[in-house]
Amino acid sequence: MSFAAEIVRAIEAGVRLIVLQTGEEARAVELLEDVAVRADTHLHTWSLSSGVDAEGSPRALAAVLRAPGPGLWALLDPAPALADPAVTRALREAASSVQGPTWIVVEPMGAAPWSIPPEAWRLILPTPDRGAFEAALAEIGQALDGRFPGAHDVFEADGPAISRALLGLGMPSAERLVAEAVLAEGIDPARLIDFITRHKPALVPTDGLLEPAHALSTDTLGGYGAFKAWMTTRALALLPEAEAAGILPPRGVLLLGVQGCGKSLAARTCADTLGLPLFRLDPGRLFGGTVGRSEANLRQVLASLDAMAPVVLWIDEIDKGFAGAAGGRSDAGTSARVMGGLLTWLAERARPVFVVATANDVQGLPPELLRRGRLDEIFFFDLPGASAREDILRIHLEGEPRQRLGSIPPMTDPWPAFASIAAAAEGFSGAEIQASVTEARLHAFAAERPLSPDDLRQAVADTVPLSVTRAESIQALRAWAVHRTRPAAV
Repeated sequence: MSFAAEIVRAIEAGVRLIVLQTGEEARAVELLEDVAVRADTHLHTWSLSSGVDAEGSPRALAAVLRAPGPGLWALLDPAPALADPAVTRALREAASSVQGPTWIVVEPMGAAPWSIPPEAWRLILPTPDRGAFEAALAEIGQALDGRFPGAHDVFEADGPAISRALLGLGMPSAERLVAEAVLAEGIDPARLIDFITRHKPALVPTDGLLEPAHALSTDTLGGYGAFKAWMTTRALALLPEAEAAGILPPRGVLLLGVQGCGKSLAARTCADTLGLPLFRLDPGRLFGGTVGRSEANLRQVLASLDAMAPVVLWIDEIDKGFAGAAGGRSDAGTSARVMGGLLTWLAERARPVFVVATANDVQGLPPELLRRGRLDEIFFFDLPGASAREDILRIHLEGEPRQRLGSIPPMTDPWPAFASIAAAAEGFSGAEIQASVTEARLHAFAAERPLSPDDLRQAVADTVPLSVTRAESIQALRAWAVHRTRPAAV
């Protein structure tokens, strides 16, 4: 059932007050015009500056509520008028009436709070779907064809792929981003999609609870081929052909493992593989000082995610963020209630939000999180083997500086002279290998000479890895994971 059809059904069922939150007021009004046609009635609008039906003469909302005409009444951003308790009361009385017009409050996300009556049906306008974006892209291509010959053909042929990259944005933001992409990259489809994917997260409103994060290519993650292959297969489920074949979108994955072994890095590659925007949730941001604030923050985050879908949600160190969920004695049960709300959403969400959660300590996780249905799989990230350590070492010696600096800093010897050092780093995590490279580079820089294999070999020898200092806890984690999780390495 379409969003407009849902509103029509609610109106026919007797709902007299709807609160519709959106950052796209114009699109909301267009949708309500469609609702009015379906309901065989008329749509009227009111705003504080333009009055009724944009007649240009302001009219007080209290007067409109006292003597409305029939049909649907869209109140555009009425929060300032609703600050008056008498007006709010009048709206509640109108909403409680058995007969009369239906009132629809259209307000932006995060608008100034007002006392929303319990009779109201609260909705968030979903972002445009692929069909809406494809239609808009066809118009954009037609308009650009004079300045960029072939734009119409490109936007028509590659419209589905470009539309998929735009999912999660409002239409005005999407149109501006496409314009910027064309000006920066021309009309090459691959470059357009890359530009859109890189710049889209900054355009999505998150109210400070969700943090836009940059996706990373799988080339930045050394080893863990089984996890990469699994994600590549999961990405196929997002194709239109898969949807037509009845394949459900992927739900998510839990990344469990030894600290410093690339779980956070792997989480960021998920968004790149799926071609979706990435948002990071620090569970600590959910917890507020007043009673009920934490639960309200969670509801706001989940509503925003549902509106932006499809999207990737990265919950970093979920075991630490909800450390009080098991007992609830330290925070009066707030952690348990918030975790309970999150678990319910994970099980029942209908919108395509791919959740990737990372954890170091399985003891801090509720058993309900581990069952299938909420997430698709649990991967265990163990200490990298010899081949993976070589991959990681080469990434930090050559790949990462080339990407960041445009060139590889000078080294006394070519790569093969350094490759053998990876074998000496047995028991090292990826983070510890990276730290050894940093230490070796600094030592060579202080001596005013290029990096040598001896510098790196000494840095490795001076490092006491976590596999030694916390051998018992790592072994216990491995023992738990052996029959309960899927290894991320090949």
